[in-house]
Amino acid sequence: MNVVVLSQRGASGGPADQLAYSAWSEAENVLVDVGGARLGLLDVHRRHRRVKLRRVAGRGLRRVAGTHRVLPALSEGLLKPVPQADHLILMAHGAWELPLIERVGRLRRSAKTISVWMPEVWPSELDDRVAYEGYGMVDHLFVGIREVVDRFTELVPNADIHCLPPAADVLTFGGGDPEPKRNIAVLGIGRREPSQHRRILDWAAANQELYLYDTLQGKAVSWREHRDAVANWYRQSRMAVCNYGKHDRPEEIGNLRIVPGRLFEGLAAGSILIGMPPDEESQRQLVGEVVVESTESTELETLLDKYNDPEAGRLMRLRNASLAARRHDWAHRWRDVFRAIDLVRPEGLDERLALLDARADELDRRRR
Repeated sequence: MNVVVLSQRGASGGPADQLAYSAWSEAENVLVDVGGARLGLLDVHRRHRRVKLRRVAGRGLRRVAGTHRVLPALSEGLLKPVPQADHLILMAHGAWELPLIERVGRLRRSAKTISVWMPEVWPSELDDRVAYEGYGMVDHLFVGIREVVDRFTELVPNADIHCLPPAADVLTFGGGDPEPKRNIAVLGIGRREPSQHRRILDWAAANQELYLYDTLQGKAVSWREHRDAVANWYRQSRMAVCNYGKHDRPEEIGNLRIVPGRLFEGLAAGSILIGMPPDEESQRQLVGEVVVESTESTELETLLDKYNDPEAGRLMRLRNASLAARRHDWAHRWRDVFRAIDLVRPEGLDERLALLDARADELDRRRR
């Protein structure tokens, strides 16, 4: 098995530099570390002028000559040459990154299968131009949001499309014991709702508790250090805010209440998840249970008071950590990718899955 994962982290100034996308680098590394895959570092990112020009030219070609046509590769497109790949996988930050595959001509032509995984792409991003984006090259398309599947099926009718949500490195985020006392009362990472944020601040001040939240946005100095730091914050938190995805962007999400990637991080760490919850049916389908305690149906301060007591949330913390270990590590997602591509799983991936199952078994025993 010769799998190459195309990564944008080598092209500075692009999406991979942003804090929000460091999880995708984590996902890539799990397959490299335990699955024997190689990393193909792309020399440019989707925002680069050469990629934008290639997109426009490719779109024009496919409008005239058919959606399966591709432009020739003018360079190999990698920082370090990777001569051959039986299976090529792009971790994409959006729906408009197919020119990155198109550029790696020799590598693309050697591959038996080409797959693209988009953990976060939204229906509002998909206009009719997607049909001319070079998806004819792609054998398998994985999207993180189930509502996107129908839209992609409409635009790219011949594609093999699967719903594959985000996950977390459970061995990092859930590496500790979920039961001991946690020093952080509430953790708030990512987009915040102003009124909710103010009320948690007031509650923390009144109760002399620690509320840890984002104060910066932008580029990570080291994605590994950033992910380790975030995992440590979650492991130390009794509660974590988990609002539905892009709740502050109604023009982008419409009436969707999407399961955010942050949910899987808090789940792995055994934090109690509170907030404006994702759709309950989406939680059941993608997570396995409804795991976010709604601040819309129960007073926010009531939940803060309740779960600030370590004993009150003990069984929920064990439940969350077990659910993540059983179903929501990046290794589980790569297992599903290998199943869809019809590949034998690497031994290292199976060993990680067995380790996760053993952790889940132990957590379940402690719940009884």
